[in-house]
Amino acid sequence: MGHALAAGTTITGRPWIVIGTPGEAIGTLAKAGTAFYVYDNTSRTIHQDQPIGVPGAAEADDGFGTSVTGDAYRFAIGAPGEAIGTEADSGNVALFSHTLDADGFPTPIGGLDQNNDAVTGAAEAGDEFGASLAMVSYRPSGSTTADTSILAIGSPGETTAVDGVDKAEAGRAVLVRVNADNTWGYLRELRQGTGDDTVSGTSETGDRMGETLTAINTAPREVSSTDTLMVAVGTPGEAVGTAANSGAIHTFSLLGSAGDNDRWIEAGDGDGIPNAPGADQKLGQSIHFTGTRLYAGMPYGPSTYGALYALPLSNVTAGGTVAPVTTYQPGTGGLPAAGTDFGYAAR
Repeated sequence: MGHALAAGTTITGRPWIVIGTPGEAIGTLAKAGTAFYVYDNTSRTIHQDQPIGVPGAAEADDGFGTSVTGDAYRFAIGAPGEAIGTEADSGNVALFSHTLDADGFPTPIGGLDQNNDAVTGAAEAGDEFGASLAMVSYRPSGSTTADTSILAIGSPGETTAVDGVDKAEAGRAVLVRVNADNTWGYLRELRQGTGDDTVSGTSETGDRMGETLTAINTAPREVSSTDTLMVAVGTPGEAVGTAANSGAIHTFSLLGSAGDNDRWIEAGDGDGIPNAPGADQKLGQSIHFTGTRLYAGMPYGPSTYGALYALPLSNVTAGGTVAPVTTYQPGTGGLPAAGTDFGYAAR
């Protein structure tokens, strides 16, 4: 319980929390997974074996609730272990509105998987579609309110092809727009580049791009632009030189084309993560946007106890200048020199 958390306030001002419990059994179905939707002094249990119309069907090891996200209008729950047809661990995502029904349950508004004709690719075993999620509200041109959402969905187990060669678990993320009327449409995929495009990096076996996601709207009351809507995609399996699983962070605009609006961040490249890339440091496994910073955790070294870096947005924006970075690290700044895995998570 608490493997994934999302919280916020609805457009009417009602606070809410979604708590993922992916190991919960549904009847005899071990690890089918549930989520709790909490508001006021009330909570409702959500799972795939309910009559309210939650997409998918409860099965053992679905992991429903592995990832959760939401904004003022909607929220989403990922089940990366969901089988699509005979494809085990292909994954799916359930979408909900914060509008409550007569029994106080949020309203299901749709489900997404990679066998949907609107989504590129196909549902394959081990894709883990929905392993990570991020959602932000935005205001389209011509609208007076930020009543539209962009949902980013990570699929770290996705096999991608580079020059005709399959790269297992290279990973990717996809972007979906959820409209004011709760219909949705596919926008684009985000993945590392090839020699023939302008996207940074190269898809490689085991990169697991999309294992983590975080997104931000830096001007939520304004008409949104490529500069104000950002997503950071964690790639903890990235090898940097000979340093296996050193990890990297890839940032994109949620509205602009991938290659013209991306920035690549790895240890020691000058953007604010110090030291040289090291094996098994898994940069990108812990990331979180605020309105002014991207927080990047380094729980597995090189610091003895772990560290957390707060990078100004200019450091992680395409073409942005590098500004000073704030470091939080046990043994400095009043933090005790003790413990392990500091920076594993930050909010």
